[in-house]
Amino acid sequence: MKIGTVGLWHLGCVYSACFAKQGFKVVGFDPDSEVVENLKENKPPLFEPGLKELIKKHNGENLNFTSNPQLAISDKDYVFVTLDTPVNNQDIVSLDLFNNIIELVIKYISPKTTLVISSQIPVGTSRAVQRELKKTGKRNQVLYLPENLRLGQAINIFLKPDRIVLGGDNPKTRKKFLSDFSFFEAPFLEMALESAEIAKHSLNSYLALMISFCSEISDLCEELGADSQDVMKALKTDKRVSATAPLNPGIGFAGGTLGRDLQTLKMVSRKIKYSPKIINAAYAVNQARLPNLVRKMTKVMGSIKGKRLGLLGLTYKPDTDTLRRSQSIELAALLKKTGAEVRAIDPAINPGSNLKNLIVYKNDNEFFKGLDALILMTGWDDFKNLRPTSFSKLMKSKIIFDARNFLDKEAYKKQGFLYVGIGRG
Repeated sequence: MKIGTVGLWHLGCVYSACFAKQGFKVVGFDPDSEVVENLKENKPPLFEPGLKELIKKHNGENLNFTSNPQLAISDKDYVFVTLDTPVNNQDIVSLDLFNNIIELVIKYISPKTTLVISSQIPVGTSRAVQRELKKTGKRNQVLYLPENLRLGQAINIFLKPDRIVLGGDNPKTRKKFLSDFSFFEAPFLEMALESAEIAKHSLNSYLALMISFCSEISDLCEELGADSQDVMKALKTDKRVSATAPLNPGIGFAGGTLGRDLQTLKMVSRKIKYSPKIINAAYAVNQARLPNLVRKMTKVMGSIKGKRLGLLGLTYKPDTDTLRRSQSIELAALLKKTGAEVRAIDPAINPGSNLKNLIVYKNDNEFFKGLDALILMTGWDDFKNLRPTSFSKLMKSKIIFDARNFLDKEAYKKQGFLYVGIGRG
């Protein structure tokens, strides 16, 4: 069976490599010729554990990459739209690239091909694509298969999902998809296009709601002398919640993923003149997390003007090198406005990288030398394994802000650090 993937960033590379692993003949297309040429040399555009190795294993055999859209779209059993839809700094999704991709798909798609959209799109977009196909006289069936990948765990999640949501109008097309991709050993939830799209928005918005709820509870705990870590343990051990619920006191969500779906639901709500109070509040709470952290730092240190501050971590989560909507970079901009000097280290980001508002160092003495405070931003194991005995004497002041409650509090206190966590009174 022949598959085309259109859009080769994180989503498209994972889909392409995993389908090739299952024995399908895959051709991947991206309009960026540099991305394609790098993939031909087994260089994915961003780091994902196991992805480079998987591409290398199948590259040139049943996995090929091209800058020619016709080669990836024509004469295929399925074409997957796998563009990672861009969002701006306000988490608003832009469909310009997606629409350009769809124009190419409509131009080259063969009559027998089923079009499967997995890109992150607002509700109603799949229906609009179906209408555009019909306008050109084409009767291809459209399915919506919302992606559920997570950076750092994407390959395992793709191959072993908890469940698969599949939207589409034609029951026969949906059943054929289930048969053709029977290697997915997971429950399939079949529904209408719009239902599948809203299911994606709802899942991410629900996760965002829990994170924002946890943020507010952790603020209360901090002011009232309670420890939000203990409070969240109590919640997670209640059968009505979940041990894996994202109730982890910190600085909220980042990366553009959860914010994108909240903003999408806000946008579609405005169109129908509905005011979603809870969704609006979840987004507003999250937007206040970084300014709250800066206020906390000022409360602890006094003025931070002229202070040297070191960020532990730049990527918004470990096991990735993406800086999309990185909270560390956003925090650096806020700190810079106060007159602070900001530097950073991160296992996935090269020293000397040209980033605005901060300097990237190696994990060595130069980074720690003369710092007035450290701020843990990303939960890399490299940072958990740091020994404060090795750098405490290099710092000007022994203060550490743990924005993830990730580090060993007692180990730092033993070395004379003032340890400041999140939601820990």
